[in-house]
Amino acid sequence: MKDEIINDLKNIKRDFKNKNYKRQIANILTALRLLAPFILIPLIYLDKLFASVIVIIIFSLTDTFDGYFARKYNAVSTFGKYLDATVDKIFALSLLIPLIIKSNLNLNNYSLIYINILLELIIASLNIYSFFKNLKPQSTIPGKIKTIFLFILLGLLYLNKLITIKDIYILIFIIITIIMQIIAIISYLKKIKRR
Repeated sequence: MKDEIINDLKNIKRDFKNKNYKRQIANILTALRLLAPFILIPLIYLDKLFASVIVIIIFSLTDTFDGYFARKYNAVSTFGKYLDATVDKIFALSLLIPLIIKSNLNLNNYSLIYINILLELIIASLNIYSFFKNLKPQSTIPGKIKTIFLFILLGLLYLNKLITIKDIYILIFIIITIIMQIIAIISYLKKIKRR
């Protein structure tokens, strides 16, 4: 599998050299999410919450479209799958860490969010384990749904600082996200066990 990633990197280099950029739109969109912490964390600490919510939406949309373009241009790759999984974790953490640290984004009413963080760390650990065991990354439907709910939840937590959202709605999203994270973990463990 590491050979596949090296081969994928050579293909990326070749595509850029030949100006065949459309085959790399998915990787470009995915890589753009790596910029999220550098934009979001300063915005959050400067109390630019409206701008933060807009940026969250834009970066979340890149996660929606990267897979679409990878399939459209027949550019699905092992490297792209690992990049996507890694970047999703970085993006989620760039949103979660300021929520926990910054006092005006108090999570006392939403202490269940710590379970979301723990489960996301378990999922990241499974991804790392898969990589070192040379298992090909394969996203699962529960994993994709989990990511959507996690990004919506994070968006709601920030949006709640701009407009009041009833606690019950946020708690429902936290619980649904926890359930989807557990289902995703089970689906990843089943894939690992089958290999």
